[in-house]
Amino acid sequence: SNSAHPPWPSELRYRTRWSEGTFIEAAHRGGQARCSPRGLVDDPPSPAFRQFLLNWFGSNRVSFIERLRTANNLTLEETAVARQLIQRNLTCGYSHIISGTWVLGDLEAVPLLRAMLDAEPDESRRLVISGALWKLNRDTMFIECLDRAKKSGLSSVYFHLQQILWLNDERPIDFLIDLLPPEDQDPRERRLLWLRDLCRHTPLRGMTMRMVLKHNTPRSAGLSALSLLNHLETGRLIPRKEQRPPSCYRERRNDPVFREMMLQSIHKSVAEMHLGH
Repeated sequence: SNSAHPPWPSELRYRTRWSEGTFIEAAHRGGQARCSPRGLVDDPPSPAFRQFLLNWFGSNRVSFIERLRTANNLTLEETAVARQLIQRNLTCGYSHIISGTWVLGDLEAVPLLRAMLDAEPDESRRLVISGALWKLNRDTMFIECLDRAKKSGLSSVYFHLQQILWLNDERPIDFLIDLLPPEDQDPRERRLLWLRDLCRHTPLRGMTMRMVLKHNTPRSAGLSALSLLNHLETGRLIPRKEQRPPSCYRERRNDPVFREMMLQSIHKSVAEMHLGH
């Protein structure tokens, strides 16, 4: 290894699946050069590419936004190499590796992703794969997977709920409003929250927190949708007690001014995500 660099995490080579003796084509100084994958890991071509390897293959404790930022810092030549590396690791099944295809704009990965989608039984991973295909070539399987997630309750997973915004048009507005809880006030939840706060500093604290969680789990998709709608409208995260109620959004569902305002917010959110904000 290059002594100028600190040592790699011990698991990095395991995570970067290169076949023994495999070589890849990579653009280099205007021409084509063959690069040894093992040499690429031992001696990365730049600090930016080293950080890409660390964030995408060397640690599970990195946010996706941080991974996206490091991918955005690569040169065109390094991006070509990174695409090959992501493709060779798709079979690992990691969600961030699958998403790496669209982050790097790798259209050559589309046939691989389609084959993975056809063979994948897990609904959550199907949504990740179809989301990558949507980002790359607007594959409508993503919309079908979103509709299934809406019916199955998978939309309660906040990452998948945010994927709705990837449609980047007015459809997320209706999708989120359809998920909202039917009532503005839930008397049982209010009583449970009062009990939880009352027992905060007692041995009953854990039990009351579990009671609140059990009550809210079936409603989690609706509560998350409400939080996201509030976030889109205000541009900031709003504490639960300060959020506009579901009826506020249902009443304005067909208001052209409201819809245009929310549409611009969706556009902004998607653009900022691509920039790693």
